[in-house]
Amino acid sequence: MKSLKGAELKKLIQGCTDNNRRAQKVLYEKYFGTMMSISLRYCADWDESMEVVNSGFLKIFLKIKSYTGKGSFEGWMKRIIINTALDYLKSLKPYSEEIGDKNTFDNDYYIENTALNNFSVEDILKQVQTLPPMTRAVFNLYIMEGFKHKDIAAKLGISEGTSHWHLQNARKLLQEKINRF
Repeated sequence: MKSLKGAELKKLIQGCTDNNRRAQKVLYEKYFGTMMSISLRYCADWDESMEVVNSGFLKIFLKIKSYTGKGSFEGWMKRIIINTALDYLKSLKPYSEEIGDKNTFDNDYYIENTALNNFSVEDILKQVQTLPPMTRAVFNLYIMEGFKHKDIAAKLGISEGTSHWHLQNARKLLQEKINRF
């Protein structure tokens, strides 16, 4: 399903701004798949992802008046869905252990990309979904979204060292899972 552009998108945004339920339904249906795929990267299963996507769309509808038209509307929505997923993960269980800001780089945590050639996208997603929530969030923010550890730390309320640790832990856990296959 292709993204909306130009006048059609502006009309739909205006309808949502006016609290038009039909426009909201069209927007939800048009972008549900994209937002769900993002949510599934952060959540452990379909039910959690549905909760995040529905909460995210509620935020989108409530905040749509703040969209200024600068930048991609889809990008704006994606940011809301990612932030909603992170808020959800933070609400599950506060991560109380802090790891020092010392970079704990360990070569044993890094894997060759060629090991993933035997896996489908669905297989990889399933393995990522089994990671602990904060580890999964850091992995997705760093690998999938391209955030730096400084930005991840600020978003999640953790230190940069903890962010590094979670990324290394994700890599280690995924390597162990891949080696079992």
